[in-house]
Amino acid sequence: MIGDVLSYLYVNAKIMAKEGKFISVSRWEDLWGCTSPGEIASLLEGTDYFPYLNEAVINDSKELEKAVLEEFSSLGREISKIIPKGSWPIKEYLLKKWDVINLRTVMRGIHGDLKKDEIADSFIEGGELGFAFFKTLIDVESMDDFVALLAKTPYQSLTDGLSKYNETKNLFFLEALLDRIFWADLWEKVLNLKGIREFREFIGVCVETHNLKIILRAKNDGLSLEDINPFLIPDCILLNELLSAFDEEDLSGFIPLLEDTIYFEPLLSAQQEYEKTGSILSFEQVLDNLVLKKAEDIRKKKPFGSGPLIGFLLSKEKEVKNLLTIVRSTDVDLDRDEIREALARK
Repeated sequence: MIGDVLSYLYVNAKIMAKEGKFISVSRWEDLWGCTSPGEIASLLEGTDYFPYLNEAVINDSKELEKAVLEEFSSLGREISKIIPKGSWPIKEYLLKKWDVINLRTVMRGIHGDLKKDEIADSFIEGGELGFAFFKTLIDVESMDDFVALLAKTPYQSLTDGLSKYNETKNLFFLEALLDRIFWADLWEKVLNLKGIREFREFIGVCVETHNLKIILRAKNDGLSLEDINPFLIPDCILLNELLSAFDEEDLSGFIPLLEDTIYFEPLLSAQQEYEKTGSILSFEQVLDNLVLKKAEDIRKKKPFGSGPLIGFLLSKEKEVKNLLTIVRSTDVDLDRDEIREALARK
C-alpha cells in the first residue's frame, strides 16, 4: 500500500501540473462558437496544444486535428516513461492505442480508396510498432494485402474478419475486431497480474462496454450471434448472462437484463433517443460516459496511488474528443447550438 503510494508520487505531481493547463469552462464557451480553424487555434494559446500548432492550422482543419492528436500522443509517451515498473500494463494502454489508431487510419484509407499520401499524412507517432512500419502498409493494393502484412504482429488475427468484410464491404467487421484485439490483450494481462486492482477495474468496464456495443449493434443490424462471436471478449461475467438470451430478445429487450448493473439506467435513458432516430449512437455515448465515470470514481477512491493517473488520462481523452468535434465541425454547416448539445452528451 505505502509502496504503491510512493511509486506514484512523481507521476501524480506531473499530472497535477498538466491538469492546470486543461481547457477552462470559460474557454469552452468561446470554442464551441468557433467557425474556422484559425479561431480555434487562437483560443488554444496558453494550453499544451499551442506549441504543436503551425501556420497551416489556421486554414486547414485536418492540420489542426493532427496537431491536437500529436500533443495527445506526446503526452502519452511522456507519461509512459515515468510509469512505475509494476504498472507496465498502463504503459501498454498508453502506447498501443496509437497502433490501433494508425491501423484504423490505413483500413479506412484502403476502404475509401484514398491516395497514399493522404493516408500517410494522417499517421500519428507514438505506438509500439514504429512509424516506419506503418509507412510500409500504404503500398498495399487491397485489404487482404494489408492484413497479410500484419502476420507477425499482435494484430494478425484481423484475418478472422476478412471474409465478412469482403462479403459485405462493411468496415465494421475489421474495426470491431481491431478493438477486440486491443482490449482483450490488456484484459488478459491485467487479470493475471497482482497489484493493479484499480486499473483492472477500469479495464473491466472498458471490456464490458465493448461487448455491450457489439451486442447492441448486432441487434440493431440484424446480425447473428455467430456473426459477432469473433468480436466479443471472453472472461466477462456480464457477457455470459447476455449471450444466453441473445436469440430471445430484441434490442430493447436486452436493456432490462442489465437492471442490476451500472449500465441499466443510462441505457434506459438513451432508449428514447434511439427509438426516435434509429441510431445506436445514443447508446454508445452513454457507455463511453460510463467509462469516464468509472475513471473518476477510481480517482476519488484511490487519491494517492494510480487513481489520479487513471482519472487524468480519461479526462484528457474527453478533452481531446470534444476539441476534435469542434475542429471537425468547421468543415460542415452545423448550428453552434447543435455542437454544444453534442459536447454536453459526451
